[in-house]
This record gives sequence, structure tokens and C-alpha cells, in this order.
Amino acid sequence: MDTIASGNVLLRSVASLRDLDTGEALAKWVRHELQAVFPHAAFLIGLWRIRPAGMAPVKYYAWNLPVDHLPAFRQPDGLYHAALLHGWLKRGEPVLLDDTRTPTMAAHSGKPALHNVAVHGGWDYSRQHASCFCFYGIPGRLGEEHRLLLDFLVPSLHARLVRVLHQSRASTPRVRTYETLTPRELEVLEWVCEGKTSTEIAIILGRARSTVRNQIQSILVKMKVNTRAQAAAKAMKKGLVDPRSPHSQFGPLSKHE
Repeated sequence: MDTIASGNVLLRSVASLRDLDTGEALAKWVRHELQAVFPHAAFLIGLWRIRPAGMAPVKYYAWNLPVDHLPAFRQPDGLYHAALLHGWLKRGEPVLLDDTRTPTMAAHSGKPALHNVAVHGGWDYSRQHASCFCFYGIPGRLGEEHRLLLDFLVPSLHARLVRVLHQSRASTPRVRTYETLTPRELEVLEWVCEGKTSTEIAIILGRARSTVRNQIQSILVKMKVNTRAQAAAKAMKKGLVDPRSPHSQFGPLSKHE
């Protein structure tokens, strides 16, 4: 009976994610509602752009972490490198750091909240961006139960984070220098700035390749440039697109979401 009750609590928790419409609401949900099924003393959740030399934050939320925690992982080039996050990026499965096995964690942090750490996340379909969910101060000995819970919870957390950031991006007014570009052309232009080919853009947006090619040609004419590289450079310089935004990374939301 206890197992069934626990399962019901878990399912209700995941189902309640559907009601969240902002990143702040998601962070509040993780801080409070998630405690019933995955207790923790602090967290860092967010979306990152993955590069060979490190990770660039797109948007993140933190709770109960020291102010110098994240800056400690920042490299001189502005990118971030954290062993636990990169451990997940390499393996694609939950990474657990039990303080009973790694006492140096306590010495490094100086705060009990940073003991017993679990990390998991999700990739976007281009594998250029990833969400990461880091939980600190998890009570007890970390083990297989924590891995199973993260495998169950994080895909839903990832999907909701992407959705709310997409909604925020879509509702934020942008200054557009070239008002003659249509919304569909701007959508293509964002993917051009990500370095995608016509074929890749067609697949991502669900359009015919010939349609995408025509739209790109129209973009070049309207922007008075000759190449895609020139269009991308001009678009970012003028602020037409933000290639680090969730909108350009993940494309349009599924009709079923």
C-alpha cells in the first residue's frame, strides 16, 4: 500500500508540471513540490549551450547555493566547466556524488547543503543545447533509487523548462530592423544563424526544402546581402535574432505539447 501511495504522489507531482507557465514557477515547484518525492537542500537548474571548450548559460535558476558557487566554475573565456555536469554530458545518465565517498566535496564547499549531489539533464534534438538539473544536500546514501527517480522525473522537467523558456522568448518584444521579413522568414533566419543547412532547416520546421530555399533567397534580398554568412552576421549585429535563445535552439513547439 505504501508503494502504491508513493507512486500516486510521484505521478501527481509530475502531472502538476503541466500547470507551470514560467521559469520562476518551475523553480518554485522544484523548491517545494518536488521535495515530497526527491528531497534536497539546494538546486541549480537551467539550459546551457554546449561548446567544445565548455558550457554557456542560456538561462538558469538557483536556490540556497552560495553566491560564489557558480562563478567558481567559470573559465577565463567566459564558459563554464564543472566535472559533474560534464560527467553527465559524456554518459547521458544520472551522476551521483555521495559525500561519504568523496569527503573533499565538503572541504571545497564548506556548506552541508552542497553534500550529496545528483545531476541529470536532457538534450535538444540538435544536441547543441542541454538542460541540467543539479540537486544538492540529498538526505541519506545515494544509490539506485535516486537514479531511477531522476530517470523518471528529469525528462518531464526538461520538457517543461524548454516550453516555458520558449513561451518567454516568444512573448518578449524584439527590435526588428527589417520589418519586411515575415515571421516564417525570421524563423528560418534564426536557424541560419545556428549554421543549419536548407535540408536541416526543412526537417526541423517541417517544410519543403524548396520552400526553405526560397525563403532564404527572399531573406538575402530583403537584407541586401549576398550570402547566408552575411545575413547571419547582420542579423545578430542588428538584434534581429538571438541564437542563444530557446526559440532558435529548439524550434517550434509540438502541437501536442
